[in-house]
Amino acid sequence: MKLMKQLLIFLLLFLTIHSFGQFPRVFVDPPGDTVCQGGKVTFVASVSDTVPDPANYIYDYKWLFNNIEIFDSTRKYLVVKNITALDTGNYRCVVSDSTRVDTSFPSYIRMRDQLHIDTLYRYNALGCPSDSNGQMKILVSGGHPPYTYVWSGGSFHQLDTLGVGFPKGRYTITVTDSDMTHCVTREFTVEVLKLHKITFYMPPPDTIYLSNPGITVTIPDTAVQHLDNWNWDFSDKTSKVPNVNPCQHNYSKVGRFFVQLNFTDNIGGQLCDSTIIDTIWVKTIRLFIPNAITPGTGDDNGSLKIREINPIDGKPSGVNLDLSEIYLSNQMFIFNRQGRRVFEKTNYKSGDWDGGNLAAGVYYYILKCHGENGDEVYRGAVTIIRN
Repeated sequence: MKLMKQLLIFLLLFLTIHSFGQFPRVFVDPPGDTVCQGGKVTFVASVSDTVPDPANYIYDYKWLFNNIEIFDSTRKYLVVKNITALDTGNYRCVVSDSTRVDTSFPSYIRMRDQLHIDTLYRYNALGCPSDSNGQMKILVSGGHPPYTYVWSGGSFHQLDTLGVGFPKGRYTITVTDSDMTHCVTREFTVEVLKLHKITFYMPPPDTIYLSNPGITVTIPDTAVQHLDNWNWDFSDKTSKVPNVNPCQHNYSKVGRFFVQLNFTDNIGGQLCDSTIIDTIWVKTIRLFIPNAITPGTGDDNGSLKIREINPIDGKPSGVNLDLSEIYLSNQMFIFNRQGRRVFEKTNYKSGDWDGGNLAAGVYYYILKCHGENGDEVYRGAVTIIRN
C-alpha cells in the first residue's frame, strides 16, 4: 500500500513537470551595457516556458543587484537612470510561479571614465509655453578633446556646446571625448513662463437644443485683467467675436462644436498666445409624456413627468427634463372630459402636476412649446389612477 502511494505521488509529479515545463528559463536584454555617468539602462526580462499561452501566464518578477534584492522591483523590466559608480555591477532577474523559480544570468552595467561638467545652464530667457525657443549651454573638461555633443529629446538644432529649439520638457545631453574613453550624460529641464490661470465659464448643461440654442460664455474678471486681447470661436463657421465678455451665441444646426477662447496673456510685459477649449452638443428632441399617473404612491409615476424619447429605439430615456433648458418658454393646459380647464401652468417643469384633488379618470393635455425656430405642440390623454 505504501509503495502504491509513492508511485501515485511520483506519477503526479511527473505529469505536473511535463505539463507545465520543468523550469521557466529567464533571459535579460541587454546582457550588459557600458554607459556614461548620468546615463540610463533599461533591462527587460523574457521567459521561455512550455506552459499553454506563456504570453499571458502570470509570473512573479524580482530583480537583484549584486545578488541583493532591489526594493519594489516587481515588473518584467528594470530602469536604472542617472547612473553613478554606485550603480555599476551585475543585475539579475528572478522569475517564479507557485512551484517553480529561475534566475537569469548576470547582466552588467559598467561606466566609462567621467568627463567633468564645468557648466550647464539655460542660455536665454524663459519663453511662452507654445514656443520652442529654449537654449542650453554646456562646457566640459577632462578626457581627450575634441568632444562630441549629442542633444537628445527634440532640439531642432545642435551647435556643439549649444542646443537650441527646445520646447518645455525634460531632455539629455551626452558629451564624449575623441577616443570614447570618457563621457558624461546629464538630464535637464527646460522651463517656460507660467501663464496666469485663464478659464471661461459656460453654464451647464453641455447639451443644448435647436429650440433654445443660445449659450453664454464668460471670462472671470480676475482673468480678464491679464489679457491683452481675446476672441471667441464657436466653430460653426460664424465670425470670431473679439474682446466681448460675457459673450452670447446662438447655434443654427445640430452637431458637436468646440467653443474656443483664443487669448494673449500678458506676463510681466511678455505676450503669450494660447487657446482653451470646451465642448457643446446641439441636438433636436422629442418629448415623452406618460399616459398615466398614480398620485400618492410616492414613486416616479406619481406626477406628470416628461422625458426624452430615444431616437434609436423610440423608448423614453434619461432623466426628467427641465423644459426651460429646451425651449424658450412653454405652457401646459389640462382639461377634463367635458373640456373644462382643470390645470394651467406657464413654464411647466416635470412633476408640476400631480392630479391635485381631481377624481380618477381620463384627462387631456396640451403642451405648447415655444422655440427659436417656431412652436411645437404636444397633445394627448393622461389617466389618473388612484388606489
